Amino acid sequence: MRIVQRGLRARRLVATAAALAVTATFATAVPLSQAVDAAPNPLRGKTTTHTLDIADDGSYSVQMATEVDLALETTWSFGGDIHDGFRLPDTDSLLPPYLRAHYSNPQGTIDSTPADATIESEMHSVDIGFSTDELAGGSHRGVLDYEVAGAAMPAANVYGDEDRGVVVYFRPLDRGDLVIESAAPITAVDCEVFSPYGEPCGEKKGDGWTVSGEDLLHDHTVIDAVRITIDVDPKSLPTPEIDS
Repeated sequence: MRIVQRGLRARRLVATAAALAVTATFATAVPLSQAVDAAPNPLRGKTTTHTLDIADDGSYSVQMATEVDLALETTWSFGGDIHDGFRLPDTDSLLPPYLRAHYSNPQGTIDSTPADATIESEMHSVDIGFSTDELAGGSHRGVLDYEVAGAAMPAANVYGDEDRGVVVYFRPLDRGDLVIESAAPITAVDCEVFSPYGEPCGEKKGDGWTVSGEDLLHDHTVIDAVRITIDVDPKSLPTPEIDS
């Protein structure tokens, strides 16, 4: 495991700036049709599935598997940037309280070969992922694993005193389907379109739950978080870290 503060984020920013500079040069120096021909899109298709495995204490592991189909040789990045906090209901606060999560143990592979995955933290932003060297055209599979703790709290704090169980929060790193597995029974799954307000989403599949990539979008915008309620005694939870 490596936890890096600026390395991966800096490399991504440099790559993005370089790409924008090249685009700007093409736009001013040659006609648009020629610019498009000179810099074709290397991606033919992409699918992503997040698999979430929740323990009894509300901590969980995530595996994000991404299949990419490249039209030509290029580098690629797997992962993304997310907020480490989950907004909580509190109508009496001028500033909303946030449940803070802790991300750790990043591991990556590209086509079953280990990759150097990292976690970068800056303020309340967390960047998790890895970048590849040049990949040949064709299909490739990148897998990113990581662990999350501190993203759970008693359901009564979210739904009201009459509700029992534990609420676990999750944010996807990329657009795609979500498969939820849990050591304790799952009693509800909600997609927060605008935190902390959510709507039921997905469907029960055996002992688990599946949420489609379409459910994780609202008006073509990625939802804020997925809220999963599990049948666990709230007294078994560690004390949550809440900022306001």
